[in-house]
This record gives sequence, structure tokens and C-alpha cells, in this order.
Amino acid sequence: MVQIPFQQKPVRIFKNNKSPLLHYAGQISNDPTWSFPSHQHNDLTEIIYISEGEGSFIIDDRGYTARKGDILIYNRGVLHEEHSNPGNPLKTYFCGIGQLHFAGMEEGFIVPRGQSPVIPTGPYSRQVEGELSTIFEEIQSQVYGFETVCQNMLVNLLISVRRILDTRQDAGDLPASAEREDSLSLKIKTFLDSNYTKDIPLAEIANRLYISPYYLGHLFKQETGYSPNNYMIQRRIGEARQLLLTTDLTVQEIAERVGYDNSSYFSTLFKKATGQSPSSYRDTARGKLGG
Repeated sequence: MVQIPFQQKPVRIFKNNKSPLLHYAGQISNDPTWSFPSHQHNDLTEIIYISEGEGSFIIDDRGYTARKGDILIYNRGVLHEEHSNPGNPLKTYFCGIGQLHFAGMEEGFIVPRGQSPVIPTGPYSRQVEGELSTIFEEIQSQVYGFETVCQNMLVNLLISVRRILDTRQDAGDLPASAEREDSLSLKIKTFLDSNYTKDIPLAEIANRLYISPYYLGHLFKQETGYSPNNYMIQRRIGEARQLLLTTDLTVQEIAERVGYDNSSYFSTLFKKATGQSPSSYRDTARGKLGG
């Protein structure tokens, strides 16, 4: 028999002892063509665990490849884009977290600035997957006490992730798969990302960067595969999808938030991009979560 006394002592994990809040949890699976265009969570932090498959991700203008056993961390306000590998489709668990503020860190941050947001879980893989899958299953079931289970499991998950970060020897280094070029095309993309809700003529953007509109459009498409106009549409649709999944805003309100005064035109563009109307997209996604 082994008995070890537990000595209670104050441990400050979160600033002001204010616990983080779970906003949503979900799962992606069985969809080889799944992707999510550029978007960001200004009030939330997101954790994704890859339980199967592989995908490509653009996080804060860096490209990454992540695969089974990896965690992806989207700190609050970080722009990101996601694509499943059709030949090895992603299966993921994910959750969105509000009111997150680790003691000694920036609010909404799990990974410090300059460190890779793609983290191999190693020996913690089963533990992390178990914590996230439990959160997801509890939200689906909504049986007695599921809120408490989810909240406790969320704290366990966050501690697990911090332990993984603490044990990494190369935590300050970006992986070889990360790529970024501080080029003119990146300056164009940064400007578009900062002004995606505004209708700014291409000529005005070109003037600000001291290049011709033709060169701007040609260079941007060569680097990204999108014309500036199509990129702006994808950027708006990405934000709209995120708002449909995480808020109860009306379609009209979401259209206005992403830069469209005409909700009918917005709905047409949204259906063209996703194959569903905004309302149908919300109902389908929430139906899959049991909500």
C-alpha cells in the first residue's frame, strides 16, 4: 500500500484566479474536401487536436503542415486558414475558449509570441485526445452535470497543453514546415486582412504601396492563387462562417459585420462559396454538434 498526503497550497494558474470559459466544442471528420478560409477570433482562443490525417494551415501568415498527434493553438486575434489533405483527411476535435488569461502571459494566449503554434503531443497524445473528446461528447449528450464536467475537463486540457509546452526542448524554434516571406505580396495581404470589411478600390491600395493596380493584382494572384477581389470575398466568407457557428447574430447582422449592406447579395455569395445558405449552414453545423 502507498499513501501520499496531499498538501493543499495556493497555486495561481489563471490571472486573478478567473477560470476560462468554454464557448464551443466540435469535431471535423469524414470530409476530404473540408477547408475553412481566413478568419480570426477576436475574443476567443482555439485549440485543435488532430486525431487522424493531415492538413495544411496558415497561421499568422506562416504556412504549416500538421498531422496526427499534433495540437494547433490559435491565440486570440490570430488570423488562420485551414485545409484538409484529401489523400489523408483530417479528423479533429476542437474547442473555443473565452476569458483565458494564464498568470504571467498575455490575455488570450497559450503559446508565447515567436513560438510555433503547431505542437506535437508525444506521450500526452491519448490524454489530450481524451480530454477534448470528453468535452465534445458531454456537450452532445447534455446529461446532468455536463457543464461542470466540461468546465473541469477544459482546465485539465489547458494544464496538459502547458505541460507539453514546458517539456519541449525546442519551444523557441519554428518547425521546418513553417514558411514566411516578408514580401510585397505579404504587405498586400496584410492590408487586405486589416481592411476586409471596407470597399477600397484596387487603385487606392496600389497607390498606397507605390505600384500599379495591374502589377498589384498580378503579383497577388501569383503568390496566393486569388485575385485581390476574390481574396476579400473568401476573407469575408471565412469571418461569416465563424460568426454563424459561434454567435446568434442574424444573417443581416453578420452580412453588415463582414462588409455587405445587402444581405441577399451576401447570401448569394455565401451559398456559392459553401454550397449552403447562411441559415442552412448554421443549422447543419449546430445539428452535428447536437445543439
